[in-house]
Amino acid sequence: MDVTTAIGLLVVAILVLIVLYILVKLGARYGKYLTVNSILGIIFLALANFIGLPVPVNLVTIIICALAGIPGALLVILLFVLGILPKLAASLLIFVKLRALFWFT
Repeated sequence: MDVTTAIGLLVVAILVLIVLYILVKLGARYGKYLTVNSILGIIFLALANFIGLPVPVNLVTIIICALAGIPGALLVILLFVLGILPKLAASLLIFVKLRALFWFT
């Protein structure tokens, strides 16, 4: 490993630590709000599926709803109604599978 690669990895590691520190500080302050918002987003997605919107409940939609809450659930529903979500979910799952395939090489 040359010096520039080592310095680049060090800079990336420091940036990751800074982001994690900020997330922990925000999580301590807003953790309850974020948890409630995530749970409500998943419930909203299940409710939309229950009332007749055929929104798929899979790993991608649950992750979006868990991270973004109610706005994420509304985004998932809107993208599914517009026909964008099936293409996006398929491309994300292909990316994850390819990433896992080449992870150890």
